[in-house]
Amino acid sequence: MMQTFCDCEDFMSLQKNDRKIFVEDPTYGWVLSWIELTEEKGYTQVHRYGIPILFCPLCGKLLREFTTHD
Repeated sequence: MMQTFCDCEDFMSLQKNDRKIFVEDPTYGWVLSWIELTEEKGYTQVHRYGIPILFCPLCGKLLREFTTHD
């Protein structure tokens, strides 16, 4: 199960519908992530992007501390 970083209503709704938008990264903490597909030379290329975030983009609250899972 995905770790919850914010308890706002909008985040809870997003978490229920799309669990891979916000991910925990060992280096950057919470990351807003997405994948873009492009066609290059007849092949589909996968590009992964992410932006580290400190505040919930839905309500503006400071995110909970990043914790590592042992």
